[in-house]
Amino acid sequence: MPIVSASRVIDAPVADVWGAIRDFGSHSRWIEHHPAISLEGGNGLTIGVKRRVTYGDGSFFDEILTAMDDRKWLQEYDVVGDLPLPVYNVIGAMQLYAIGSGAGTFVERRLSYDTPLSEEEAVAFAQSRVDLLAASLDLLADLFK
Repeated sequence: MPIVSASRVIDAPVADVWGAIRDFGSHSRWIEHHPAISLEGGNGLTIGVKRRVTYGDGSFFDEILTAMDDRKWLQEYDVVGDLPLPVYNVIGAMQLYAIGSGAGTFVERRLSYDTPLSEEEAVAFAQSRVDLLAASLDLLADLFK
């Protein structure tokens, strides 16, 4: 099961960054292409809530919030259903860490998944996911400029 991750330091207190990501339904502000997000079964703070992420071209995927820890600034989710990508058993996570006296935040996003791709194709696909995660962290950082 490959695990890919991207990280970034954001020049904002961890509480402020957590405030921007804590609501699972508000992520379109910092996800590439700013997709539409709809929730089913609760609000963006409800463990078990299902969110549908829909892009302008009509492609979509569903995710379920599986964990959120306000003390560890951790959010985890499972991607469910059919995906428009060659992956399955996708688990995502995002975690924040206060830096020093709290003026900055280290942010990490990670994905684990299974794939039927050949080794060569899997390496290229993994890099595309790292690039996607990194781009989302750049958009998140832009919220604090």
